[in-house]
Amino acid sequence: MAQVNASNDPARATAASSSKDIEVQLQQLREDLAALARSVAAVGSEKADDYRRRARRATNDATDASLQMVEAAREQAMSLERDLERKIRTNPIQSVAMAAGVGFLIAMLARR
Repeated sequence: MAQVNASNDPARATAASSSKDIEVQLQQLREDLAALARSVAAVGSEKADDYRRRARRATNDATDASLQMVEAAREQAMSLERDLERKIRTNPIQSVAMAAGVGFLIAMLARR
């Protein structure tokens, strides 16, 4: 019987060629997976940056709104103070009588 030489055997040559093709395909798959992982990381980073910007903007908006509310409350308190002062200056006797009455009521309530 004749011995089959490995270089002359078409089945072995095909198997070796297929094995090499599989290795090349596996390497390409690894590279594709690495590129996909980088893409996913970049998208995740962009989303995180977007959420940070949104949170920062919302915080700034809330701060501005609260400062405006504080300013409006301060102006209203100053307006009430001016109105009260004007009323006291125009009717001082009535103002003293009202203050005495309020003080008397508070004293009566405190006794109970």
